[in-house]
Amino acid sequence: MSFSSLVTIIPSTVLKHYIEGPPIKSWDLKFHLAVKLLKSDGRLWKLPIVQAQKELIEFTKIKAPSNIIIQKVILDERYRRKSIIHLEKGLKQYEDVLDEKWKEPSDELHGEWVYIKEDNRNNETDKVVLYMHGGTYYLCSTEYSRIFTFKFAEYAKARVFAIDYRLSPQSQFPASLCDAVAAYLYLINPGSDAGFEPINPKRIVFAGESAGGGLTFATLLFLRDAGLPLPGGAIGLSPWVDLTQSMPSFWDTEIDKVDHFPKSLGLHKIVSSSPAKEEYIANAKFLADKIAQKKPTIVGHPSFTEVPRLQFYCANEALAVPYISPMLAESLGNLPPILCQVGGQEKLHDEAILFSHKAASPHEYQLPSYATKNFENSPFKNPTKVILEVYDDMPHVWHIFSFSKPSQIALERCCDFIKRVTFVGDDNASMIDLLQEEVISHTQSHSFVAMRINKNGETRGLNETDRDCLKWNKIGVVPKV
Repeated sequence: MSFSSLVTIIPSTVLKHYIEGPPIKSWDLKFHLAVKLLKSDGRLWKLPIVQAQKELIEFTKIKAPSNIIIQKVILDERYRRKSIIHLEKGLKQYEDVLDEKWKEPSDELHGEWVYIKEDNRNNETDKVVLYMHGGTYYLCSTEYSRIFTFKFAEYAKARVFAIDYRLSPQSQFPASLCDAVAAYLYLINPGSDAGFEPINPKRIVFAGESAGGGLTFATLLFLRDAGLPLPGGAIGLSPWVDLTQSMPSFWDTEIDKVDHFPKSLGLHKIVSSSPAKEEYIANAKFLADKIAQKKPTIVGHPSFTEVPRLQFYCANEALAVPYISPMLAESLGNLPPILCQVGGQEKLHDEAILFSHKAASPHEYQLPSYATKNFENSPFKNPTKVILEVYDDMPHVWHIFSFSKPSQIALERCCDFIKRVTFVGDDNASMIDLLQEEVISHTQSHSFVAMRINKNGETRGLNETDRDCLKWNKIGVVPKV
């Protein structure tokens, strides 16, 4: 954001805050300013694609404090090759709607280890978080995700491994999924050159925010479906799990006034021409022609082809692939324990609510009907243990406002979850204890606890309106907007 923009936005926001009041009553001036600045910075969308990606990496690069060690690594290509083998088999039914270039990576898979200095890698710290950053699959990096990885390393006493998965539009689905699976294979079956012993999957927790939260759950689903070992748990922070953008909160005009998650994510959002944009247009046309010729019969809805291409990440015909939109999966059962955190004032509120209910009660929420018509034949019908936390008045990924109490509370609860689910005991007893502690307060099932959390960390049951989305009759239907 330019200096001239700051000179205009800051005084006007301060004035508005004290004269008219903040957009949300509980927001103090610092929080109000932070959200306003983030919401007002549309400069990246005016830059050429590669320049925008590089500038955001530089702008969000966070230096390590004195108690944190960062170790950069480049994964051997054998992990990607193993991942490609698994994906070729698992995605065969969807191959006609996918850009095949994902099998030909043009660069290496980079990652970074983050851990506290006193970590001597004994049993206490032998827990690992595999972190996947957000950025609508288009922006951001491991440097940006240090907002989260530093806290997880410090509070959870964990080693954190964050990855720079391939970004769209240069690398579309399933490139990011391929890289996430490759990183997991690196952790559980490292080569002799990795510098560590194989990590017990039950001591690993997946985590990510926004698109990274969606990728977290997509990777879980793929591992489950492929019969590969599952991690001990997963955390989604404001997860993006519905790329059809079908839920009411996504288009709520009142939420749009305060949330900074962009409504428009397609090509038309990028106004500057560049070689990357021209290549994307050519590749998108080639894929569209292939789809028109093949006429694939995969899970989907007629609304997908009634609008222009919606996402950089994939063709419209692929929007209901469960590893693209996990909320639309046939079943979300038989997954490891999940912690899902979402803001009460964000566009992704409804999809996080529905995703959590579907995971905890697969039989009850067979939604949408077009995606779950074969549910009875699914081998994955057992409830997934889920903790759903809705934070009062919070926008998308409020965790990044680390100066605020709601951010600190949410991240501390994440770290408590990490400690609980990586406790390797009988039948994950520590996780059950955690659920039972919450059940005492909120009288819900032993596999599902859903709660509201206020700015002081006090918990209560969900608001009645939180569950309105479960009755929505256009789940998974692309709106004509």
